Amino acid sequence: MKFLFLMSLIAAIAYIPQWIWEDRRNWRLALRRGMGAAFVYTGIDHFVNGAERYQPMIPDYLAPYDFHLVEITGGLELMAGIALLLPALAYRRLGLPDLRPLAGVGLAMMLSVMVIANAHVAETGGAVAGLGGDAAYYALRPLFQPLIVLWALVASEAVWPRAQAR
Repeated sequence: MKFLFLMSLIAAIAYIPQWIWEDRRNWRLALRRGMGAAFVYTGIDHFVNGAERYQPMIPDYLAPYDFHLVEITGGLELMAGIALLLPALAYRRLGLPDLRPLAGVGLAMMLSVMVIANAHVAETGGAVAGLGGDAAYYALRPLFQPLIVLWALVASEAVWPRAQAR
């Protein structure tokens, strides 16, 4: 839920200059900026605080792979966050296809799998280092995962893409 708050806060802040100087109707741009920046932050955090924050979230049956799972998910979050933040013009100038929809689908798939870690924390009554919160907070976290998945798909335009300008 704190991640959802972080994405929402960044998206709201990103919308302010967009409202003044850019397309006011393109709310997906603000959503994409909020999600991209939040995933860049958490991707880096996987490498900085992986052992203390993320490895304890891994269920026992995946514990032998906890270090690698945290590093892989951190790298994927970082790459997808950057892919969401790059404007379409950057992809065109680099001669690449627009990777933002692919990043959204990738994040949706990863988040669907990562709910295992959030459910494990809720089930065991554990806590996540640096997040605080009581048992109710951790019980609610997995329930918000579908909303973040939907945010990834809509903001990246993997679903319901905007009509392209001619």
